[in-house]
Amino acid sequence: MKAFRNYSLAILAGVSLLSSCGSDNDSGPNTDYDRQTMLTNYAENLIVPAYQKFKTETAEMATAVTAFTANPSTTTLATVRKEYLDAYKAWQQVSVYEFGPADEQMLRSNLNIFPTTTSQIESNISSGSYDFQATANMSAKGFPALDYLLYTKASDAEVVALYTTAPNAANRKKYLQDIANLVSQRADATYTGWTTGNYTKTFKEAAGTAVGSAVGNLVNELNSDIDVTKGAKVGIPSGRFAGGSPFPEKVEAYYSQSSLELLKQAILAEKAAFMGLSASGANGPGLDDYLDHVNAQYNGVALSEAIEAQFDAALAAVDAVQGPLSAAVNTQPQAVAKVYDELQKLIVLTKTDMPAALGVTITYSDNDGD
Repeated sequence: MKAFRNYSLAILAGVSLLSSCGSDNDSGPNTDYDRQTMLTNYAENLIVPAYQKFKTETAEMATAVTAFTANPSTTTLATVRKEYLDAYKAWQQVSVYEFGPADEQMLRSNLNIFPTTTSQIESNISSGSYDFQATANMSAKGFPALDYLLYTKASDAEVVALYTTAPNAANRKKYLQDIANLVSQRADATYTGWTTGNYTKTFKEAAGTAVGSAVGNLVNELNSDIDVTKGAKVGIPSGRFAGGSPFPEKVEAYYSQSSLELLKQAILAEKAAFMGLSASGANGPGLDDYLDHVNAQYNGVALSEAIEAQFDAALAAVDAVQGPLSAAVNTQPQAVAKVYDELQKLIVLTKTDMPAALGVTITYSDNDGD
């Protein structure tokens, strides 16, 4: 757990260095490219709709938790699990945009530090007193904690019993509700920051490429998210940083065994962010088009095409793994290693070649050697 936590905190520390799309006097390469139209596409067709969906899904999850805690049963449990997974998938769509309002809300540190610390969760439930902003609770909240609370037992009836007849059932209900509310509130605040908080306007107007610009933030956060996908979702559970000894319990969504589905959703979201592709399938101006405009090349082909092909290679590698990922790290080590290797190839293209072509400085850092 310590290895992952250090990895996560290093990324969070690096992300905190990014400013919130302030003024930018750097015009960047090939200034005739219409970056503002590109940014408008991102804001209006990708980012705001993704946060709107995330807001809706997390609100529905919190409502389902309320219904479950009011009447714990296998039926209400099935409903809350569905809403939880829908919200977790929606998180994968917005994780790539961890700047501006999301940075202010510290979304990743509040919503998705995994693996969750079950001993801390149980201690909090037992005492009935906790502060979610305390460092000790960083990995005892968010989606990973919900995953544990909703799937910790082998049978549905056993999970329901934890909220009905087990000791501290009332405290457990409250803890589940408090976490669901925290996730929903942070999602709502981030969406509000982009809309009524007017960050959309700020984002569109920061059209240069310097540190703090919208393009700078897009490139940095895309790479940060790919690094998390490569290292935290795949590398650490597969033992990539521990001499090949796997840690199946460190996968994302370990208890619900949804790791592979979430992994694929994350890569698809990262690809969409690169291409300026909306959820409806509309392919608007994106970073790929910007690379084409500056005629960025890689080994004799367009860099944009090389990156898109590498995204597809990573997705194909994920599809080749037979889930759940927590089992695959032991039973299919070569297939899981292939996923990591394809993501490693991808990050070289997006973190080295793309920033160089666009005049963007990478300001975040990770600690896995890239």
